[in-house]
Amino acid sequence: MRVFTGQYFHAIDAKSRLTIPAKLREQIDPSAQGYGFVAVHGFDGVLYLYPPETYRAVAPQFGSALHTKKDVRDYERLTYGLAEQLEVDRLGRVLIPEYIREQCGLSREVAVIGVRDHLEIWDRERWQTFIRERLAQHDQLAERAMALAQPAGANGAAEPGEDST
Repeated sequence: MRVFTGQYFHAIDAKSRLTIPAKLREQIDPSAQGYGFVAVHGFDGVLYLYPPETYRAVAPQFGSALHTKKDVRDYERLTYGLAEQLEVDRLGRVLIPEYIREQCGLSREVAVIGVRDHLEIWDRERWQTFIRERLAQHDQLAERAMALAQPAGANGAAEPGEDST
C-alpha cells in the first residue's frame, strides 16, 4: 500500500498549474491508478488530491445512505459536485481550476502535503501557521487520534472524551 508523506513547497504558475513533487508522483502506478488526481474540497478549507483508484475506494465513506437528511444531501452535493478530475501532464503538473483555488484560498505559494492516502494542497502561509500552532500539541493529538482509532474499551483505552485517570 502506498503512503504519501512529506511537505513540499511549490508555486502555482501563471496558468494555474502546480507541479506535483517527483517523490510523490513516483508512488503512483499509472497502469493501476491512471495518471491524475481527483480534486476534492477537503476539511478545513484544504484541497485534497486523491489518485483515482483511491478516490473510488474512499468515496463511499464521504457520505452515507441517510439521504433523507438534508445535511447529508448537501454534503454529498458539495463533495461530489465540486470534485474535479485533474490530469497530470508530461512535466508532472496539474491544472487547478481558478474556482477551486478561490474556494480553498490558494495563493501562488502552496504547500503540497502527503497525508497517508492522499495529498493536501494548502496555502503556504496557512500551512506554516498551522504547523506553528499545532506542533506543540503533537503528543495530545496523537493520543486522541490513537484512542479514536481503537474500539471503545480496547486495551483499557478510555472512551474518547473520557479521562483515563
